[in-house]
Amino acid sequence: MAPHPQTVSEKIMTQLNAGQFKGAFKTAKAATRQFPKEPYFYNLAGLAQAQMGDERAAIPFFRQALKMAPGNRDVQNNLVQALISTGQNARALSLLEKLLPKRPDTSHVLYLSGMARMRSGDYPGALADLDKAVAEDPRNAAALNLRGVVRQEMKQEQEALTDYEASLAIEPNAPDTLSNLSLLLGQLHREEDALAASEKALAINPNHFAALEGYAILLNQMGRRQEALATHERILALFPHHAESLFEVSHLHAAEDHDATLARVDAAIAKVSKSSPDMGFLAFARASLLQQAGDIDGSDLWYRKGNDVFARHRPFAKDLAIAEKDDILSLFAGGPPLPDGQAQEPVPIFILGLPRSGTTLTEQMISSHPDVYGAGELATAGRLAHAHLDAGGPFDADAAARFAQDYRAALPAMPEGTRAFVDKMPSNYRLVGMLLAAFPNCVILHMRRDPRDVGLSMWRTYFSSPAMSFTFDQAAIALQINLYRDYMDHWKAMFGARISDVDYADLVTNPEGGSKMLAEACGLSWVEDMALPERNRRAVRTASVNQVRQGVHTRSVGGWRDHRDALSELLTGIDPARWPDLPPD
Repeated sequence: MAPHPQTVSEKIMTQLNAGQFKGAFKTAKAATRQFPKEPYFYNLAGLAQAQMGDERAAIPFFRQALKMAPGNRDVQNNLVQALISTGQNARALSLLEKLLPKRPDTSHVLYLSGMARMRSGDYPGALADLDKAVAEDPRNAAALNLRGVVRQEMKQEQEALTDYEASLAIEPNAPDTLSNLSLLLGQLHREEDALAASEKALAINPNHFAALEGYAILLNQMGRRQEALATHERILALFPHHAESLFEVSHLHAAEDHDATLARVDAAIAKVSKSSPDMGFLAFARASLLQQAGDIDGSDLWYRKGNDVFARHRPFAKDLAIAEKDDILSLFAGGPPLPDGQAQEPVPIFILGLPRSGTTLTEQMISSHPDVYGAGELATAGRLAHAHLDAGGPFDADAAARFAQDYRAALPAMPEGTRAFVDKMPSNYRLVGMLLAAFPNCVILHMRRDPRDVGLSMWRTYFSSPAMSFTFDQAAIALQINLYRDYMDHWKAMFGARISDVDYADLVTNPEGGSKMLAEACGLSWVEDMALPERNRRAVRTASVNQVRQGVHTRSVGGWRDHRDALSELLTGIDPARWPDLPPD
């Protein structure tokens, strides 16, 4: 006797709810053959595929279900979300445009449209859709949450916080929103609140992937490495080949687990597409493990493989970088534009230079002083600079005053009695003219490090920021190193002693003497903790998060020489005319 469709559907739902996605797909696929006129089973087969992480394979099932039941909202939503998940945002938007006039739930359709626009990088368009979604239904918690994500990407942190809180007021136990809130609170230096939000999300759903991932990252930033490792192991228990967690474990594992970790990475490499971003993370993980074992040639080979993958997915726009340099320096061609602005406290201390030049170490030293707050890498100056460039006009006294006001308005809350704060965004080297014009009493600390060591370090480090896509290509790294020298030569010619050079090699060779020099440059009294930055327990949100906990060392000084063959493109690309003072090989 043939089973009733209802009995089969109940079996599939039981499997889905139990996390038995492979079994659910097998049952649903068999049901599509047994009940070929029932769109419900095609939809369930697609759902099972999507839950297994294969949204691309789910799409044909959703399409067939929609063909059979074109008015079914659940099927419409599932197909749109699968298209978005696989990067087919234009197709998703095209389908949503057809659905919008037909669906009574306008707010939800606009929410999906906002999601598609966000995934395609159109943040203003996404924000416009989500504003309409919230206007249509002020209690659309999902739209409020997603608008928070978009605003966070647009560096509108306070507005994003308001959206997350409004979403949680409607649905207080939503793990997605709690996870997003945790990420934002961490960026706002509210680490304990961020931990609480992650822990609440995981109490609601212990296997919530985004909450687990965010929790692991936050714990590592706070120096709680063993807890971070344990959380990544929870992720790997659910997804044994998860590339980003294996990448993190390759840096956090105990020495005695080295061989076992390498075997896990190799098993994942055998499973993933050789051209996918996952392969980039796994190649970096393998390279790191080989580096730890002293296999320099093997490590370099896998760093190259990883970088090649990332470079294909995130190409560097070199023409834009060159044009930006010309635009910025043209604003400061006629002499020092230093207005008679009012000196304010807390005093900004800007640590800048090439990425991987020692900015994190220097911040850890300075922020060990009890009167100094370490604010990390603030994107505010860059955002304000781009807004000024887009608007056009000179960077005059009025522009400098607006820059200073808007910058200070975006600062995180600081402890009472803070006399100075550190902004260690390395790329602020592009903006020295703006910073000195806006903050007459600021301190500019310029990190100097052999660009060949810097280039090697960048090439062996994964950066998630789109602005760092040049680090995956040695020729692009060399170009950026040359542009950096152009910037700094220009600023030094204009401002001279207003810029204090900090030599990385001197700092790591003599931490006490270097920290005393930093104290003097910043107008601070020296304290012993400044020479022991590894004791500083503040959260570190940069690529140096693991290294800075190891204490000061000189192992990387001149390290590029051991990788000479692997760095041929970098070494050839560094312009000797721009770098006449570069030490010989």
